Amino acid sequence: MGLLIIIIRVVAEVLIAMLFIRSVLSWVVYSGNQYNRNSSIFTKIYDLFGVFTEPVVAPVRRFLSRFNTGPFDFAPLAAMILIIIVERILIRILLFIA
Repeated sequence: MGLLIIIIRVVAEVLIAMLFIRSVLSWVVYSGNQYNRNSSIFTKIYDLFGVFTEPVVAPVRRFLSRFNTGPFDFAPLAAMILIIIVERILIRILLFIA
C-alpha cells in the first residue's frame, strides 16, 4: 500500500514539473509576434513534454474554452491544480482502505 502511495506521488510530481517546464518553455518557443519554431533544443524539449502533458491539458483546455480568458491559457495551471486534487483524493482513499 505504501509503494502505491509513493508511485502516485511521484507520478503527480513529475506531471506537475513537466507542466511547469512546458509553460515556461512556451514563452521561449512562442516569443514575439511570430512563432520562433526552429529546431532549437527548447522546441524539442517543449514538443517532448507536450506529448506527455497534452492528454492532461487538452480536456481542461476544452472546459476552459467556455470562459473568456482573453489571450491567456490557464489550462496548464488548472491541470496542475486538478492533479494535486486527484492525488490527494487517491491517497486518502488508499489510507482509508488500509
